[in-house]
Amino acid sequence: MFDTPCGPTYYRPQLEFAGRGETARGRGRDMKERHAQESLAGVLSLVTLLVICVSSMGCQSEPDQMEGTIAAYRDRMLTEHREAAQARQASATYSEPTAFPAGQEEEGSGRHALLTTPNVADLPDPAAILFEIPDPADANEFFDQRLEQLRQQQSNRQDQRVVRNFERVIDFASGYIDKVRLPKQVHLSLAECIQRGLEHNYTIRYEAHNPAISQTRLVEAEAAFDVEFFLDSGYSASDQATASTFVANTSDTRSIQGGFRQLLPSGMQTSVSLSQQRSGNNLPAEYQSINPVYNSSFVAQFTQPLLRGFGLDVNRATIEVRKHEFTISQEQFVQKVRDTLLDIESAYWQLVSARRTVSILAETLAQNHVTYLNMKERLDHDATVVEVANAQSRWQSQEVEYLEAVKLVRDAEDQLKNLMNDPDLILSKSIEIIPTEAFFVAPLTLDHFGEVRTALENRSEVRQAREAIDLRRVSTNVAKNNILPKLDLSFQYEVQGIGTTGDNSFDNLTTNRFISYTVSASFAYNFGERAARAAWRRARLEESQAIVQLKQVTDSIVEEVNTTIRTLMVRYEQIPPQLESVQAARHNLRALQARTQRIDPNYLETELSGVQQLSNSRRTLLTVLRDYNLAIIQLEKAKGTLLEYNNVTVTDGDN
Repeated sequence: MFDTPCGPTYYRPQLEFAGRGETARGRGRDMKERHAQESLAGVLSLVTLLVICVSSMGCQSEPDQMEGTIAAYRDRMLTEHREAAQARQASATYSEPTAFPAGQEEEGSGRHALLTTPNVADLPDPAAILFEIPDPADANEFFDQRLEQLRQQQSNRQDQRVVRNFERVIDFASGYIDKVRLPKQVHLSLAECIQRGLEHNYTIRYEAHNPAISQTRLVEAEAAFDVEFFLDSGYSASDQATASTFVANTSDTRSIQGGFRQLLPSGMQTSVSLSQQRSGNNLPAEYQSINPVYNSSFVAQFTQPLLRGFGLDVNRATIEVRKHEFTISQEQFVQKVRDTLLDIESAYWQLVSARRTVSILAETLAQNHVTYLNMKERLDHDATVVEVANAQSRWQSQEVEYLEAVKLVRDAEDQLKNLMNDPDLILSKSIEIIPTEAFFVAPLTLDHFGEVRTALENRSEVRQAREAIDLRRVSTNVAKNNILPKLDLSFQYEVQGIGTTGDNSFDNLTTNRFISYTVSASFAYNFGERAARAAWRRARLEESQAIVQLKQVTDSIVEEVNTTIRTLMVRYEQIPPQLESVQAARHNLRALQARTQRIDPNYLETELSGVQQLSNSRRTLLTVLRDYNLAIIQLEKAKGTLLEYNNVTVTDGDN
């Protein structure tokens, strides 16, 4: 829960994290499988949703144009996926379609959901992938496995040379990897990072105040119709020169008035008051019957606008605006939490990638180091000074790149710490964060239309855009009302009483002897009403602008989902060939080292190129895996379901 400066009656968002782990990952996979089994009824729902999100709001949109945009998008998607869906129909199991997209029905034939799957014949082995890109914490174990694999494959003297060479590589690589290790280490899973971030992240804690702040503005707007008590008092003493004895030149007046006033939702100003006044002067007694005199009065007054300022819609406009702003602030908070979760998960996988890059470069650096030592040892035999210098240059250049990779690990750790803001993992402490999550390496089958439909249903940006349209419509109605002339009708009812004392004056008031009525009308018209009409025109333009913004947001979300799905599919399709590329580069390097007979410039360049090729292939494989895992969470973010994917709910905190 996040404390706010507001009172206990205000909205305070609270984040509940049910834990990720296997349960959350399973839930995420269940969501994928459920989407993959949706039928073509999802297509019709998408079309309906797109039409409703603009036209059903009655917000001066162009329905025909919007329907044309949706139909064009639908036709294009059907055309792109028809052949792929037919090709998969024989091998995949689909649910029977229950609906057809408008204008696409074909008698005697059915259409299935537009499923998108990676075009991969053989699924990659996760163990084989991790075998090539280990984490520094497990690197020595994987190096030993590779060495044992080489020993089992040795059959001749050349293979034994490769084994001895790799033993030296392992020794140097282990020393290099130690540079990334720190005395204090913390093992963190992705679920733990998410939980720590939800509890301590400064951005989330900061944004959590905005809904409560927005709600205070709503209460302020509602308070405009509260009853107000007022109490006024005054004292006046005057001494003026007069030219007549019949006019008092000194006077003493004391008054007090109290009552209630209120603005009604119809625009009527009401007030009731009770007042008493004591007046005295220096006139002789024969000229006046009472001195000093006490006057009491009861006044009830009502002023009702009949044109400008009349009606519930106009007078409650500020309240309606604040309600929409409050809803928008809630959606913005959810959006900010979703974006922060994406940043945390992205930073986590960036750290995973940076650490495994260190392992790859440590082996590459060690291989170059061993090559340099081999050249140096054979300097008196078949190696030349030029070849030794070339090998040394490659080795030291690789060391520079390795040190940069270690720096990137520290940077990735700080970025993750800064996003979590955990007091146990402050930036000033040197703590090595060891991620415990492995890359997710499994294909996903997606219903393209289902993903788009889910995005349009769940994205906070769409709901914000709709609320913005409603907010602008309220402002338009108020601006239109301000064009009307001013015509106010007033009614005043007054009862008076007089006496020699305050009690006598009030008693005389209660007899209802002196009653007065006043009815008045006030009319005002500004010729041209240019200011009001300009304001109305501006309000209509802003409302139209908000409608365009909704369309833009909708199209941007569809584009984002489409791009993310394509990235997801392509990255997975890249994994098998890239893994084969790594394995081929490794076998090529071992074969080169096994066939070494004589050192010459061509051989040295070939071996060093083989080492670099293996390193580049592994780093490319690592990049593909990182991007694939990032694409998974980016798709959930694009659909607006990243919170549900991580079992995070937003609720109102305890008051």
